[in-house]
Amino acid sequence: MVTLGPKVLLVDDEQSILRSLSRMFRMNGIDVATADSGTMAMDIIRKEPIDLVISDHMMPEMSGLDLMVQIRDTYPEIIRIMLTASFERQVMQKAINQGEIYRFFVKPWNEDELLDAVRSGIKHKSDTVGEKNRIVDELTRSNIETVMALAEAIELKDTYTKGHCSRVRDYSVRMARAVGLPSGLLIHLVYGALLHDCGKIGVAESILLKSGKLDESERKAIEYHSILGFELTNSVSHLKTASLFIRQHHERWDGTGYPDGLCQDEAHICSRIISIADTFDAMTSDRPYRKGMAIDKARQILIENKGAQFDPELVDLFVSILDKKGVAGMLENSYADDAPTMPVILFVDDELPVLKSMYRIMTAENYTVKTASSADEALEILDRQNVDLVVSDQRMPGGTGVQLLRTVKLKYPGTVRIMRFGYADLNETMAAINEAGVYKVLMKPWNDGELKVTIKNALEWQHMSRTCISDISHV
Repeated sequence: MVTLGPKVLLVDDEQSILRSLSRMFRMNGIDVATADSGTMAMDIIRKEPIDLVISDHMMPEMSGLDLMVQIRDTYPEIIRIMLTASFERQVMQKAINQGEIYRFFVKPWNEDELLDAVRSGIKHKSDTVGEKNRIVDELTRSNIETVMALAEAIELKDTYTKGHCSRVRDYSVRMARAVGLPSGLLIHLVYGALLHDCGKIGVAESILLKSGKLDESERKAIEYHSILGFELTNSVSHLKTASLFIRQHHERWDGTGYPDGLCQDEAHICSRIISIADTFDAMTSDRPYRKGMAIDKARQILIENKGAQFDPELVDLFVSILDKKGVAGMLENSYADDAPTMPVILFVDDELPVLKSMYRIMTAENYTVKTASSADEALEILDRQNVDLVVSDQRMPGGTGVQLLRTVKLKYPGTVRIMRFGYADLNETMAAINEAGVYKVLMKPWNDGELKVTIKNALEWQHMSRTCISDISHV
């Protein structure tokens, strides 16, 4: 019989316990399957969808802990609960650290507590799957702007990596242009660089933000992000090529990387490019466990790891560009040297001092600046002349920034859109990404330098969209 509800697998070598647990869960509307050994449990998991496994610890042939570790490694989305006949601190510690179990119960268990744990675990799995599906859906409907926005929304999970995806993209594009990467591959490299860490949505924040050294299970959880990132993007047709780069960006030249242990040019050249860009930016950026290192030191580490971690020719290329242009030069105007000289920027805000400030700052940067104090006024300006970029506040009388930028997206799809918020609201942020297709979200109070760089990069994206990747289909 096919069941549409959640399914729990019970594993114990004592038939009386299997019968007791089966009766309890079925009386509460939860479908169950049973196994009297770890081997039998894995056979069932391979053949049918299982949401949650409850396993005894002491079993012949394969212990409950060994089963949990095997499930974690092969089916990490399955929620895992451990039962044991006695409270053993070492067993519990290993179950938590190695098997990454969701809950731990000592026999005899409390039925209500076990039921609550199972319901909570099933909901946790459903929420996690729903989040992954939502992201896959957004990626499916994405274009170059929304991929950028989504990458940065995912990045918000780890405040220490703010701007990391953008910088990896810029380093990668700079290298790709120098190496003569075919133009047809450039957009896939960009997608791969922006989304290389998207799999970290499946990593607990307690691990991402840990200030100390990671233990073995935490390290494996981090490493899994390259596989999850691949799974999230591989099902999206226009991200299928990029998904390969996402999977491979932690492979090493000497074959000791992960997840597949690829050696030398078995990993795609775009993957090898992203690997160097990712590592260099990670070394020179602040992290929870250390301060960013000096550029010269990071440069030297790249050189020392030629032929071990990195493609030696690509390291030489990266270092030569770095020595010639410096970090600022590599991150500035990485797409083309013939971008428009006088772009038109429109700032929309109902606060006059903000508009005056933006006008003063951006005219000094050689932009043509227009201002509007309402959505209606902004649309009138857009009707009269070509505008390259719109920066809008979210909170305004007579209509929100999301509503305005959604209209701009429909009527003027070539105009890049940036949203500014006075406070962090995930729903409004996602609406800006999903409905208005914003290039980036900025939070008040913003840094003038960050705003300048954001606008410069946004205009370069616009130029790239028009020249290098004119075949990209827009939403």
